[in-house]
Amino acid sequence: MPIAKLKNVELYYDEFGSGDAYFIQAQQFTNNKLHYTIDLANRGFHVFNIQIRGYSPSTLVYEDLGEAWYDTWAQDVCDFADFMGIDRFFYTGYSHGAGIGWHLCLNHPERLRGFFPIVGGPHKKDGQETGSARMNTIRAAENPETWKPYAEKMTAANTEMYKRIAARAVDEEVKQAAMAAAEQYRNFWINMPKESAVLNPRKPFPRIRTEETLIEALRTIKIPTLMIGGMKDDISTPEDMVRSCKAVENAKLVLYEDATHGSLGPEHRLEIVEDIMQFVRQRNLR
Repeated sequence: MPIAKLKNVELYYDEFGSGDAYFIQAQQFTNNKLHYTIDLANRGFHVFNIQIRGYSPSTLVYEDLGEAWYDTWAQDVCDFADFMGIDRFFYTGYSHGAGIGWHLCLNHPERLRGFFPIVGGPHKKDGQETGSARMNTIRAAENPETWKPYAEKMTAANTEMYKRIAARAVDEEVKQAAMAAAEQYRNFWINMPKESAVLNPRKPFPRIRTEETLIEALRTIKIPTLMIGGMKDDISTPEDMVRSCKAVENAKLVLYEDATHGSLGPEHRLEIVEDIMQFVRQRNLR
């Protein structure tokens, strides 16, 4: 099991591809069977998918870091890059993983060659410090009797989605990878320790309280940024992503009409790769 032993944390990671065109993703979980980052590795990138602190087999966290979670995770990404001898890298993240990327853009812009947030918002500043989806998870985790039904419910739609992907696939290897990805995802949720399930990082940029201040912060970002989202996403809404695209200098936004928050990555993974490849070419990023 590949583990990066940093100065104050151990991070599990998966590695795909080779070379010096590095692509890093950091998430609470990323399957290593069928994922757009794996397809990016097949297109010439050297990919590292990091499991963030707080989620096994990376180091569990037993205290609440308050408003420092995303800053901590962003620093962990940079420390991981240093550990691997990587100076600058492309970063992508999905949902909360994209939140880590937004903090990288503000805290460590010198490390980034490009930023690719998928269903990345960031969330609207509406007076609620934690999103409703996260709060549902936290409440369910407080009682062992409510956790397993909740985890089964969380993974049911994902399992059906991967079954559809497998049914459409012509390649037998893709079919098998899709089913394995569904099983990995279910196991992650069913076996998640309570310490991880109740983790509350708040929304990205928790110290920013208003939309106006958030937009001002986003306007300082100069990293080449391609945002990809779904028109049917009720978590990182299209409106949030349009707001962000307007604020970030020379950013680009791609929206998929049929995609929800959870379905975009698996259902459109190859199209996401093409979107990223086109952006990289057009901006002469490698």
